[in-house]
Amino acid sequence: KVQSVNPAWGVEGFDPFVPGGIASHHIAAGTLGILAGLFHLSVRPPQRLYKGLRMGNIETVLSSSIAAVFFAAFVVAGTMWYGSATTPIELFGPTRYQWDQGYFQQEIYRRVSAGLAENQSLSEAWSKIPEKLAFYDYIGNNPAKGGLFRAGSMDNGDGIAVGWLGHPIFRDKEGRELFVRRMPTFFETFPVVLVDGDGIVRADVPFRRAESKYSVEQVGVTVEFYGGELNGVSYSDPATVKKYARRAQLGEIFELDRATLKSDGVFRSSPRGWFTFGHASFALLFFFGHIWHGARTLFRDVFAGIDPDLDAQVE
Repeated sequence: KVQSVNPAWGVEGFDPFVPGGIASHHIAAGTLGILAGLFHLSVRPPQRLYKGLRMGNIETVLSSSIAAVFFAAFVVAGTMWYGSATTPIELFGPTRYQWDQGYFQQEIYRRVSAGLAENQSLSEAWSKIPEKLAFYDYIGNNPAKGGLFRAGSMDNGDGIAVGWLGHPIFRDKEGRELFVRRMPTFFETFPVVLVDGDGIVRADVPFRRAESKYSVEQVGVTVEFYGGELNGVSYSDPATVKKYARRAQLGEIFELDRATLKSDGVFRSSPRGWFTFGHASFALLFFFGHIWHGARTLFRDVFAGIDPDLDAQVE
């Protein structure tokens, strides 16, 4: 359904996530542009300004025109990377900050808590979470996870998403619910650490097994799935528990088809990341071009060898 957008003329129009700000900005900028056009049709530049900005030189037109282009490129690179009403996650995927802040994780927990408050079981509450929302809460969709020089689409990395396996809830032998510490954006590997509700480490996958105190085997960790394809399934086998704990570091757990495209398991950036990289690169290039041509036109006489001291007597 197509919805109309009313212009937002108050301070809310400056919120980058309010679509009304786009409409009001275009109306205001267009009006200002028309007035500026009428002004320039009817008023000639003063002589000093004409000479100072080298208005008789076509290269000054090139330099000032480039400025508008690099400015726009920097703006769209910023709105894409940080997110705005013009760059919806439906089209470009989530931003890295939504992973960093646990944005979708919080929304999922809010919905589950609301379901539990309505006397739903854990299984019922988690089963009502849409697969798309769960998929947003997965590190593979984080645009900052893919290296810039890893060519190919996202499906060439972790594979084609087939389905949500469900939300794993880990418990120790005393019945405490444990939470897997999630991998921060810029890590490629991260230790598997399980903490309780108070943030106290209760279990891990140790690097040195001989010195371990909190291993999955010692603590007796089990995992049970709620919602998704494994709804109601539980595992107590340590190897399986560790497998799902490791996968829970990456957010919600999905079945991924890596065979069809021979996916290599190395994350690729999303269209959001590539758009930002491309536009930031062009913006920097055009910024340099603006400085280059601006300098050429402003100092044209100097570059031609005409010096202020040209007529000084040399003895």
